Amino acid sequence: MRIGRLYPVAVALVVGAMLGAVSVGWNTLGATEDNPNGARGLRSAHTGGGEAKQTPLLMRVLGLPQPVKGSDGNYHLVYELVLTNTSPGTATVESVKTIDAKSGEVVDTLAGADVAARTTLLNGSLDPVRKIGSAQVAVLYLDATFEGLREVPKEIEHRVKTGFDLPPGALFPDATTDTGARTRVSNRRPVVIDPPLRGKNWVAANGCCTVSTHRGAVGAFDQRLLAAERYAIDWIRTDEEGHIVVPSESTNLKDYPEYDQPILSVKGGKVVKAVDRYPDLEPGVRDPDYTLEDAPGNHVIVDIGGGRYAIYAHLVPGSVTVQEGEHVGRGEVLGRLGNSGNSGAPHLHFHVMDAPTPLGADHNLPYVIDSFRYQGYIGDDLTPHLLKNPQPREDELPLNQSLVDFGASRGH
Repeated sequence: MRIGRLYPVAVALVVGAMLGAVSVGWNTLGATEDNPNGARGLRSAHTGGGEAKQTPLLMRVLGLPQPVKGSDGNYHLVYELVLTNTSPGTATVESVKTIDAKSGEVVDTLAGADVAARTTLLNGSLDPVRKIGSAQVAVLYLDATFEGLREVPKEIEHRVKTGFDLPPGALFPDATTDTGARTRVSNRRPVVIDPPLRGKNWVAANGCCTVSTHRGAVGAFDQRLLAAERYAIDWIRTDEEGHIVVPSESTNLKDYPEYDQPILSVKGGKVVKAVDRYPDLEPGVRDPDYTLEDAPGNHVIVDIGGGRYAIYAHLVPGSVTVQEGEHVGRGEVLGRLGNSGNSGAPHLHFHVMDAPTPLGADHNLPYVIDSFRYQGYIGDDLTPHLLKNPQPREDELPLNQSLVDFGASRGH
């Protein structure tokens, strides 16, 4: 899980992700099929009267992009481009341009090393790759940003420039520039929620929108390729000086400032899942016998309305205070922050999805927190960068490594 400067390696190794390094596969869509997740796949460029263009690197968008306002004040269009190399050689993606399909304007560009830093093979690894081997599938993690919501295109497509290192005699081009992977952009607004925790010094570890254990949790479920944790956050806590405790410093759960803190329901709703049977693990130690079903550990899933479900995972054993079928109010305590399941150190794993299943929902959904104070951020080397005067924020998603104070909620 080495992604260089894109996210703090120490934090990623500490808390991980529910899906972790699970080996995955891909159900390939044909060139004229529509993506069942709502994004239109490639269509044949051949319309008769001439030679069809050879496109050895296939591309498609994974899921329907939906803009969300981040704590940097920008609107983020966060999605993945799935790339399949059908040539007999290796493919090197040199540049990717995201284009407003209506105006033709280029709204985002990645090139060279920036492409490689955001590309991984579809094999459970988060190691960035420059070259995609023959018959290999890669995932490119994109994040186009816009100053205002009105600037976000209603439909996008992609222009991908690729070079190929081919064996002698291969009847393939050694370079291509193709336009495809066209998809509409969702106009649905992210759900506004209350904070799931109280107090200050909370860090949005493995958060949006860089490559992380959450963004990289792309897996195959029921013959569908899903970005199961795209907007998930692992909430951990610093001390008053901004220091994060890691397992190399202590394996005592009580030494972690976040441990045993109350977990709050972000909206009112019905409890559809309440699991409380897993022990806390020692920080830095994983249970090798755990399966994917065990990954969330003790957890609660609440139907928060509008086809959305919120999950709270890795809770302290014996702390879950609700039962399935029970209705809970906004801000009601559901349990306490622990280290059960697939977890390397205490944290709250939180995300919103469109089905009551931790990892198999069709869509991992964006959300914004109604009110918080931005305290600064934690650097890649875990150095805190604290503001002298924290900034009040409303209806924003705390981005990766943001340090926030959850004050009084406006209520929703």
